[in-house]
Amino acid sequence: MSQTDLDTLIAKEQIRDLVYTYCRAIDRKDFDLLHQLYHPGAGDEHGCNPSGTAKEFFEILPDMMVAAEALQHNITNLLIKVEGDYAEGEAYLMAHTVVNFGGEHYGILHGGRYLDKYERRNGVWKFTHRRVVADWLQKYGVPPCDITNSPEIPNMQPGSAGADDTSYGYFRLFKRGET
Repeated sequence: MSQTDLDTLIAKEQIRDLVYTYCRAIDRKDFDLLHQLYHPGAGDEHGCNPSGTAKEFFEILPDMMVAAEALQHNITNLLIKVEGDYAEGEAYLMAHTVVNFGGEHYGILHGGRYLDKYERRNGVWKFTHRRVVADWLQKYGVPPCDITNSPEIPNMQPGSAGADDTSYGYFRLFKRGET
């Protein structure tokens, strides 16, 4: 295996970590961490931000996510092409959100893709542009669920979309707002 092949493998692994860290930041509502994943001036087309800038996405995201009681983004297939300090990726995703709008609980299951462009600057890979593609979407009614009183899993640790998530107290190496 050549040094170029090794460098490409390392770059792909660093980009995978970036994509997975994005999911953690969104699901834990860790907006400080999210900001660190994008280069200055980056684009982000989530469909909710008319300008298509990451800056605008960051500004509207906290208010958008108030109703989200539970989030989970899962990356399935991740294809990455690397050319020096530039890379492109297509990440297939399944995102599940449970929302509460004024007492109305429902779930949204979203299958789609992230079309990403990345750059390595000063040795660090970050997003320069992200476009979200919705391949399908399913909305369904769900009753409110209190996982702490569930007879099916009486001793399960409940997760949280915020800073009080159990992972922050459990892990030493995963810190809120840090890559």
